[in-house]
Amino acid sequence: AFIASEQREEIIKSAIDHAGNYIGISLRIRKEPLEFEQYLNLRFGKYSTDESITSLAEFIVQKISPRHSEPVKRVLALTETCLVERDPATYNIATLKPLGEVFALVCDSENPQLFTIEFIKGQIRKYSSTERDSLLASLLDGVRASGNRDVCVKMTPTHKGQRWGLLSMPVDEEVESLHLRFLATPPNGNFADAVFRFNANISYSGVLHAVTQDGLFSENKEKLINNAITALLSQEGEVVASNAELESQFQAVRRLVASKAGFLAFTQLPKFRERLGVKVVKALKRSNNGVIHAAVDMLCALMCPMHDDYDLRQEQLNKASLLSSKKFLENLLEKFNSHVDHGTGALVISSLLDFLTFALCAPYSETTEGQQFDMLLEMVASNGRTLFKLFQHPSMAIIKGAGLVMKAIIEEGDKEIATKMQELALSEGALPRHLHTAMFTISSDQRMLTN
Repeated sequence: AFIASEQREEIIKSAIDHAGNYIGISLRIRKEPLEFEQYLNLRFGKYSTDESITSLAEFIVQKISPRHSEPVKRVLALTETCLVERDPATYNIATLKPLGEVFALVCDSENPQLFTIEFIKGQIRKYSSTERDSLLASLLDGVRASGNRDVCVKMTPTHKGQRWGLLSMPVDEEVESLHLRFLATPPNGNFADAVFRFNANISYSGVLHAVTQDGLFSENKEKLINNAITALLSQEGEVVASNAELESQFQAVRRLVASKAGFLAFTQLPKFRERLGVKVVKALKRSNNGVIHAAVDMLCALMCPMHDDYDLRQEQLNKASLLSSKKFLENLLEKFNSHVDHGTGALVISSLLDFLTFALCAPYSETTEGQQFDMLLEMVASNGRTLFKLFQHPSMAIIKGAGLVMKAIIEEGDKEIATKMQELALSEGALPRHLHTAMFTISSDQRMLTN
């Protein structure tokens, strides 16, 4: 912060004394004074570069803060590496947060405009937006693209009292093992509580210590993970479970299948596929966007391995198993078409586009079985008009996903499908729309025009 005061020396001396006496930190004064212009240019440290402050996407939001009695209007901008809050009147930066520090995105289940961003250092920022889901779809895509794979969207805030450690550090191996056991045998008999505690402690990118170590007394991690999966899938209470509880169950399964043992279990653990299929179909019938997004995001982790040192053959087996039921795929595409037609559920659309990308788009399509690839391609192509509608979506992440799927349809489909897409492009006015976007996109970043 930049502060002007007539009592500068006293303030500096007091800050040095208090830092040393009360928190054990030694503050030093710079030998060379800092010019005001230098301060303005470098006040965000390593995030002062153009890459960190140039917007890729912007949304108008109302910030809800205890510092202000009324919500304050802000421009929430997404850059390559940061989430930037700007004052709409002056366009000056009010706050800047690295995307790597985002812990979770929380949607309010009652108010369709409210959402909260939780950070690993404990800060919580609350906003309201008329385009909440589109904003969150863009933000989720941006955070994951920046390398932060531990972020997810959920409808319940993180209960910090349930976490056995700091949000900024992964928990240790013993804590992971304990929470895997808690899923199989909840200590207080409350399964829903055990799931929330598991999610609060285990990274969304997967169980960290998922491979059995060599040693006489080392525990079998694969068995622990399989038991936890069985416990989650044997819950027949989907009908009575609340939406938040069902969402948390899917997010727990996602954490397990993101590990190598969980990914293998899909085709090796008895009744895994059948039980999971039933659970997902029941979730789709609930028509709750949070639950459906969690379910599809979990399916994506089974379509494409989220762990290192993966086996291509296992990826092929998992894909073949997931894409084997035409009825199941029809259910997913029905939700996709419904949301696109009604202009709702941006998060659901985004996760389903990821699912289609992992099945149809290069390089992921190399592990998709030929017959299943052709079947799904035809199913998606038969709803080509729906895809063209997405090119007008407010979320650039969704436009990008729709473009990848459209590219796969044109390149991999037969002549008849390609001709149909050309006719749809003419009837939907695709070229004039793209030309308008290219010529009148308000952005100083040339990469925006490539979309």
